[in-house]
Amino acid sequence: MTRLTTDPVDLALDPDTGDLSLDGGLRLSSGLAGVVQSARIAMQMIAGEWFLDLDLGVPWLERDGVPASRAIFGQKFNEAKLTHELGSVLAETPNIVAVTQLTVNFSATTRAVTVVWSARTAFGDTPPDTLALGV
Repeated sequence: MTRLTTDPVDLALDPDTGDLSLDGGLRLSSGLAGVVQSARIAMQMIAGEWFLDLDLGVPWLERDGVPASRAIFGQKFNEAKLTHELGSVLAETPNIVAVTQLTVNFSATTRAVTVVWSARTAFGDTPPDTLALGV
């Protein structure tokens, strides 16, 4: 059976908390909302985290298969390296046609990263989305 690009792709998550969205029971995420959810999950996935594909994810931390030279955290912050890694992850997300905005902000005080992104998808343009990491 062939899966359509409009078919539900995952259980719907609350975009603010990342927890399962239980308003009225479990729901599935699809279309534009499904693409946004998939992109958010992909940007937060740590390279080597998923046992079926150790190369999948962002090299947030140094670990087996991720040398220190490629890791994002654990060394001096490199905005260009993170922007490149996240841009690659977004470009590889199913149904994303083009990344239209990708801004990375690092706070030396809190050591947190804020990512603002948007993309053109097979279902239309995403609104700008903010993802806070490390807080």
